[in-house]
Amino acid sequence: MLSNTLYWIRKTLSTGFFLGYFPYGPGTVGAAMTILLFFFAGNRLDFLIGPENGFTFWWIMIALIAFTVFITSDAKNIFGRDDPPQVILDEITGMFITFFMVPITVRTLLLGFVLFRFFDIVKPFPVYTMEEMEDGVGITMDDVAAGVMANISLILILFIYKSMMGWL
Repeated sequence: MLSNTLYWIRKTLSTGFFLGYFPYGPGTVGAAMTILLFFFAGNRLDFLIGPENGFTFWWIMIALIAFTVFITSDAKNIFGRDDPPQVILDEITGMFITFFMVPITVRTLLLGFVLFRFFDIVKPFPVYTMEEMEDGVGITMDDVAAGVMANISLILILFIYKSMMGWL
């Protein structure tokens, strides 16, 4: 009974309540749903991602990463593949990392979404090396690395943009 319950909990959560079964680009769907969450939650998420809450953010992110690794750790047995496309909880985790210390606006949401999907799909170093890890760690850590790269890129773009606006 417990293993059957855990099976369904893992299947439900790892697929983002079955959004991962969307037939075209389930990872993109998971990332887009996270963008919608940020958009509609607006400033209510400042307690999590705001610049003054970095310590809280990192504890929550460590917990979210550990949770994602646990939930996706049996994905091969559940879905029959090492990194099944139905699993989108890792994209959701990566998107949260993308927006750390970034002001939430429509523009930053769209740019962060594009950057995250770029790094997640292209998989530059170290993203592709993270994917080679075993089970849930590999499923999760490539998206964590893509989220970190998207976050750094987004912050640099915002910094350059604000610097350029001062010159004009």
